[in-house]
Amino acid sequence: MADEKFKIKNRGVDDAGIRLAPTPIHNSSCHVMPTIKQEFVITPRIEVEEQEDNEFSREASTANDFQPKTEDISKKWKRRKRSKNMIIGVIMLLITTVLILPYILSATGVWLEDFPFRYVPRRFAAIHNIVEAFKATAQLGWSGESVRVIWIAVIPDIVLLAGILFLAINLFKALFSILGTYKPVKYTANAGVYLLAVLAVFITSLVGAEAVGIEKIDFINDFIRGFKTSELFSLVVFAAGYFIVSLICTLIDSDRYGYLG
Repeated sequence: MADEKFKIKNRGVDDAGIRLAPTPIHNSSCHVMPTIKQEFVITPRIEVEEQEDNEFSREASTANDFQPKTEDISKKWKRRKRSKNMIIGVIMLLITTVLILPYILSATGVWLEDFPFRYVPRRFAAIHNIVEAFKATAQLGWSGESVRVIWIAVIPDIVLLAGILFLAINLFKALFSILGTYKPVKYTANAGVYLLAVLAVFITSLVGAEAVGIEKIDFINDFIRGFKTSELFSLVVFAAGYFIVSLICTLIDSDRYGYLG
């Protein structure tokens, strides 16, 4: 009797368990979500925090920082630099003298007519023309309409004289370079000023300026075909060649070293 009651009791529990359990789903009827793949592009990035400005902040390096360190400057290095400066100084001294000499010769009345080209200018003899303008102005009493006309006529010579002064500066630089300095000597800027002065006169001659005594020239006939007798042709060629040579000498003599440590 007891066994039958126990079986009835257990059967009730089993029936309740079967009723409460979910019905299994057949595998073929299962719905599976598709696989989702999302790619992430990883980009490396460096972030540097900005420092606050202060009086001790270091300035950015420039080309002026390229100098030899103190321990790298030896006697052998100085001798080599002096030798290079002396050679370049001799070259610049010679070609600068070649450019200044025509103006000096014209001031002393030496015209060198036998030259195959117009080496000594007459119309653009800057020093000679300005000296003559001073003499004529002194005779006229330093005032009057004639004095004004005289000085207007020598405006091109004044422009050339300004360029000649920069040639003289290069002449002194070449002399100091020959004396044995080991620091680089730069000639390009002064040569550029003289070239600009010559080009200003040349351009004025192309358009003509009767007010300042410059007649209009024919570029083909007077400048190209008549180059042997053209003062402007000699001035432009010599000025351009001088600028190119001075630029090359400056580049050769420039220093290229590491930053100061």
